[in-house]
Amino acid sequence: MPATLRLGWDEVVYVSQYGTHAPPAFMSAPRSRGVTLLVGPVASWLDSTVALRLFLTATAAVSLGLAFWVWSRLLPQPRVAALAAGLYASLWIAVFYANAAMPNHYMAMAAVAAVGCFLLAAAEPGRFGAYLGLVAALVVAALMRPADAFWLGLPLLGSTVVVPAFRRRRLAAALVTGLAVGGAPWVVEAETRYGGLVERIRQAGHVQGGTGLAFSLPKVVATLDGPILCRPCDSPLHWPAALWWVALAMLVPLGVRAARRGGVSSTAWLPVAVAGSMAVPYLFLIAYSAPRFLMPAYGLALVPAASGLAALLTATSGTWRRALTAVVAAGCAGHLAIQSGILLHVVAEQVRGRGDWARIAETLRSHGVRPPCVVTGHEAIPVAYYSRCRALEDRGYNRNVSTTRLRQVARSASVAVLVKDAGPPDWARGWQRVPVRGLSTSGWALYLPRRAAAAPN
Repeated sequence: MPATLRLGWDEVVYVSQYGTHAPPAFMSAPRSRGVTLLVGPVASWLDSTVALRLFLTATAAVSLGLAFWVWSRLLPQPRVAALAAGLYASLWIAVFYANAAMPNHYMAMAAVAAVGCFLLAAAEPGRFGAYLGLVAALVVAALMRPADAFWLGLPLLGSTVVVPAFRRRRLAAALVTGLAVGGAPWVVEAETRYGGLVERIRQAGHVQGGTGLAFSLPKVVATLDGPILCRPCDSPLHWPAALWWVALAMLVPLGVRAARRGGVSSTAWLPVAVAGSMAVPYLFLIAYSAPRFLMPAYGLALVPAASGLAALLTATSGTWRRALTAVVAAGCAGHLAIQSGILLHVVAEQVRGRGDWARIAETLRSHGVRPPCVVTGHEAIPVAYYSRCRALEDRGYNRNVSTTRLRQVARSASVAVLVKDAGPPDWARGWQRVPVRGLSTSGWALYLPRRAAAAPN
């Protein structure tokens, strides 16, 4: 995404924990502290979105290189690892989230690196670096998204049964150590802030709309060309966006076959198994979707897909190879054109949407709403951040205060109520409605106490 693009909703939550721009936003139960630790060195010193995005661009590039470098030590043709990295980087979601203060890219790279290090350690038990890399990758994964780390570790732990006993113990110890160290902050916070681990897991499930059997594949497909969050999921899919899934479905079996013929079948079936495991909760356990959710599965599946593409190009010779190469080149060009088009569309939508938050914040400032202040209501968290206020919500997934307490705050502090296609809450019925001009969507309204609304400055 452009370095100048304003922070999105989730980014605001993570960055504000250590940032100096506004009070820390509410961290709901599913969230972890991995991204806050990542952005802390910049956000705690600089109030600059451009500086933060440039920093994240560098960290994303380094993580991409490290993760797929591991596979260059495993695959018979090291250049296939570079091809897999290029295929991953060709996806619009990878480009969009590369410099975002979000956990998904780092979760994906941690998964790719963890599976590669696991295979290196299983093949050569004397590789201390492979065990260290496995632990480090799992620590990062658990810091970023503890639930995803569980689905990453599960098939890896299961795979130790096919490893000789003395290696099995070492691998199991490395897996447990990495997951435990990375997950410890989330568990400790569960005990200190959420009433225990079980209660935090329950609250996390509630925030995610409840966990249970749900067939979400149609929703996942619908997000291949955006939006970045499908909740509710009523966005139609433009079919060209799904063509790369078709190519992936053809190339992965070719890669598995090539690996089996080359005597390295585990380099194909294990990433496929882990990719499938990490996709399970997003396909079958939650009833909404976002394209970023499957980034770890894509990163892993593209390893055998790259092997399959390489095998396809080397399976023929002469005129047939030239013809096949031309077809593949045309397909790659078309793929890049489609992904670039989606990326430009998504970025344009985000520029408009995030610009609306900034315009609402400007309206608040023009009516004298200054820190210390409170914003409540629809999309209060990002608007509060841009207004340098605190967000308080007495309903919804980000509820962090009771209605009684919010009423008390409204009597003693500068408070703004933000609504969309609705009226104000009962306790703000007598407040002045303030229009916000220049928004990309209609239906927004601000409600301020009449003394504030009457005197814009």
